[in-house]
Amino acid sequence: MHQPQSATSGQSTYLQPDAQTKENPLNAIKLTPKEKEVLAWGAQGKTSWEIALILKCTESGVNFHFSNIRLKFGVSSRSAALIKATALGLVTPF
Repeated sequence: MHQPQSATSGQSTYLQPDAQTKENPLNAIKLTPKEKEVLAWGAQGKTSWEIALILKCTESGVNFHFSNIRLKFGVSSRSAALIKATALGLVTPF
């Protein structure tokens, strides 16, 4: 049976970034090609509806990708995700 761990046991190594991540923070964030595309259009000021038309998918599909991006970046809003993506050089704002 699985034994519960204390708040500090085992967690610190999981939360510590590896040496490669410390050298290059881009290695820590793996975006799919579609997520990169959605980010690029978002950086141009497009809404989910507009991005959906451009990418020929549904608005909820675009929102799904933005949700995944927010999770990967550890932020709670689309604006924060776009700011982080710009800071990391993943997108160039208009």
